[in-house]
Amino acid sequence: MKHMVILSICSLLLLSFQSSVVNVRTGEVFKVVLASNQSTGYSWQWENKSEENLLDSVYVDYVLKDKAITGAGGNEIWEFMAKRKGKQEVIMVYKRPWEKTTEADRKVFLIHID
Repeated sequence: MKHMVILSICSLLLLSFQSSVVNVRTGEVFKVVLASNQSTGYSWQWENKSEENLLDSVYVDYVLKDKAITGAGGNEIWEFMAKRKGKQEVIMVYKRPWEKTTEADRKVFLIHID
């Protein structure tokens, strides 16, 4: 349990800097933190999710920044669990449901699972 907490904190710090490569172990839960402002209708979506994924999304939350005023942004926190060994690309897109995405609205993470 202690390793999981430390590793989750390390993963959280690593992903906060928009690193595109993440190393995890099978069964491990890790977080991806993405800046967001859901009051505008935008949210992050896992674009390339499928039944064949090596990962599961196990939790998603939106957290406002401290002392946030109406309309202020926050962070979306996505927790993923590594199901089995391999490599998987996770493509996250930031958009309103009715809009198309652009390259600026996309974050790509390569997950290496041992």
